[in-house]
Amino acid sequence: MFDRVLDILSSVVGFIFVAAMLIVCLDVVMRYALNRPMVWATEVSEYILLGMACLGIAWLLKEEGHVKIELVMARFKPRVQALVNAITSILTAVAVLAITWYSGQITWDLYQRGVEETKVLHVPKAPLLALVALGMFLLFIQFARRSHRYLISWRASGREKGT
Repeated sequence: MFDRVLDILSSVVGFIFVAAMLIVCLDVVMRYALNRPMVWATEVSEYILLGMACLGIAWLLKEEGHVKIELVMARFKPRVQALVNAITSILTAVAVLAITWYSGQITWDLYQRGVEETKVLHVPKAPLLALVALGMFLLFIQFARRSHRYLISWRASGREKGT
């Protein structure tokens, strides 16, 4: 079910990417062809980019699309690779959980105080930071799942060799 949630979010990210592209293209036409720029377009594009990154990061990890140091890892035996991947995934899950907790606290504080983003549009800041907390929480879950998968692989490869 979690994979399905990530797949749905990746579709949402694709949709908002298209929306950002259309907003930027329309702004260019309005600015240079009609001399009537859309003053809100840059700010909305910034929010869209934040949403894309936060909502898509866990899906990208599920698809193993994040940057890796394959040159080094390829020199290890599969059992060692599984152990290194498990350890790095556990450590990263802990770090991401800390970011989740901290961004959640900041989001709650901003919500309670009613802080707004005061550029062109006056939007509440809390929902924007909530995207960070949500994205980091989903990433934490995916790193925990990944850690579990690599630990199972490591244990299985040890049983095969009798170690």
